[in-house]
Parts: sequence; C-alpha cells; structure tokens
Amino acid sequence: MAAASAYEARRQRQIEENKRRIEELGLRHLAAAVMPPQVKQLKVKHKARAPRAAAATAPPRRSGRVANLPEQPDYRENIKKKIVIGPTAVERSHAIAKAKATELGADYPTFVKTISQYYATATVLDLPTQFCRELVPKHGEVITLVDEDDEEFDVQYYKGPNDSICRIKSWRGFAIDHKLNYGDSLVFQLIQRRKFKVYIIRAGSCLKMTN
Repeated sequence: MAAASAYEARRQRQIEENKRRIEELGLRHLAAAVMPPQVKQLKVKHKARAPRAAAATAPPRRSGRVANLPEQPDYRENIKKKIVIGPTAVERSHAIAKAKATELGADYPTFVKTISQYYATATVLDLPTQFCRELVPKHGEVITLVDEDDEEFDVQYYKGPNDSICRIKSWRGFAIDHKLNYGDSLVFQLIQRRKFKVYIIRAGSCLKMTN
C-alpha cells in the first residue's frame, strides 16, 4: 500500500515537472502557430427552379427576322400522308392485277409483277422462277411483249444455270416507253410460247381512288 502511494507521488511530481518545462519552452504557443487554420464551409444557396409547366406555356423566343416571316407549312404532315397513302396504292394496284389475272382465266398462264423503284429504270426484269421453268423457252431466245394497244416489243430472254434466274433483258426500253413507275403492277399472260400479253395497272390511278 505504501509502495503504491510512493509511486503515485513520484508520478504526480513528474507530471508537474513536464508542465513546467513546456511552459518555459513555450511549446504550447509554437504548436498553436504551426496548426493549420480551420476552413469554414461555405453554404451555397440554390436558386429555386421555375416549374416546367410555366416554361412550356411561355412563347418560344424567335429572332426578329424569323418572327416576321409568313407561317411555314409543316412538311412532316406530308411525309405522314405519303407513308400511309403510298403502300395503300401499291397494294391496291397489286390486288387489281391479281383480279385481272384471275379474270383472264386459266387457258393462258398468267403471273403478276409489281414494279419496284429498281425495275422502273433497270435494264432487266426478273420473272417468277417456277413459272419460267415450266413454260418459258430456253436461254437466249427472243420473246415478244405485246401491250394493250397490240404494239409488240422484242426482248432477249435469259436463264441462269439450272434455271436459277429467269429474266428479260433489254427491259428498260419497254419500261420507259410505257412510263412505268414504282408501284405499277403488270399482268403477264403467256398467249404463245414466245409471246406475252402485258396489262398495266397504274398505281397513280389507285392513289386517286384512295383519296
């Protein structure tokens, strides 16, 4: 017990001695000088945003030059009309051509070909492969296209290896002469071994029907 009391007394004297030396050397003031100052945090004030509804109702800003111009047409509406009307006219011309082919009867084989943008000006016209394998003459022969005015056009006929491709060459002359356009449908009627009667259904006329 006495040993413990003596230890505590020595410890207390040592602490007091250390404090005295610190004061003499001025260590407290030195430590305070080298410590970095505390940085105050700045509070950022946020401006309240205006509600979006108010911005939507405000009139759009325009330059003086644009504001004085007459109202411009909305071309997007025209695009929408073309998207809706165009395919309808093409589908209608194809349907009329199919009905025409049925009307012509089974005595003379027929098939329908709708003109794409490519075939409206192409030099060749591809024909249904199965139809040509069974009914159309061999590769290299000349066949005749007869229009509705009974005017005849001689064109070259081409067959690929194993009848993989069947097409009319020199097609562009017939297409341009008859002013064929995208969406027109043609009925080909094989009236002789080397002769087709061709009926043209205009997509333009079908377009007027849809309006």
